[in-house]
Amino acid sequence: MKKQITLQEIVEFLGDDVIDILGVAKNVIVRHLKPSEAVDEDTLDWVNPVKLNKQVVVEKSKAKVILVDDDLQYTESMACQHKTLVVVGNPKMALLKVGNEFFVEKLMPGIHKSAIIHPLADIGKNFYAGANVVIGKCIIGHDATLHSNVIVHDGVTIGNHVMVKPGAVLGFDGFGYERDENNNLVKFPQLGRLIIHDNVEIGAGCCIDKGSLSDTVIGINSKINNLCRIAHNVKIGKNVILAGHVNVSGSTIIEDDVWVSPSVCFRGHQ
Repeated sequence: MKKQITLQEIVEFLGDDVIDILGVAKNVIVRHLKPSEAVDEDTLDWVNPVKLNKQVVVEKSKAKVILVDDDLQYTESMACQHKTLVVVGNPKMALLKVGNEFFVEKLMPGIHKSAIIHPLADIGKNFYAGANVVIGKCIIGHDATLHSNVIVHDGVTIGNHVMVKPGAVLGFDGFGYERDENNNLVKFPQLGRLIIHDNVEIGAGCCIDKGSLSDTVIGINSKINNLCRIAHNVKIGKNVILAGHVNVSGSTIIEDDVWVSPSVCFRGHQ
């Protein structure tokens, strides 16, 4: 998405993240973010601090504004190219912040006319519900985004700044059965809740069950990729990443800061 952002706006937004500015030219315009092979003079570029040839990379970059760490030298060649180096502690994180603030298109809060919402649902401010969203009697915090075809069943609690991508199903009964004396399967009562804490992202097509007797819990700032399945009574800690197609069976506990690779399957009660 093409924008027109001044260097001064970028520097003011990054605030205390900025250590220094080399080659001051605050009226420079940045119009887009691009991959390294497509960088031009209107791109906000960045250089990974671990690169052994980062000085050369900066010299050769076509960009006029480059995010760098404090181990770069501003040379006469850079001055002749009218380059400005914005020195920050973490160039990639600075790029991420600028990209999200200035270049990512943001949804305006609102509820699509096809959405169905229970009259007793408790929903916070700045809420977005896409087409065909169905919301039961539940609690949803501020700044939540539910994309098209998401279903949230009764008894679910969703925190602030949660994003749920299309087609996810949250808080329906878990898959719990016992065999009776005749070896027939009898459903175990599914009476618990699903609790999703703040800043969680849930991918498209995910299914997350509510608890049976206890609750299913997704910890703060955890990210769940597309097509994952999380069963009843699962406890996921904070800052956990589940890559695509992960299957977490019932009563599993995943502690804080865990990264789970694609298609991993957890046995229950682990």
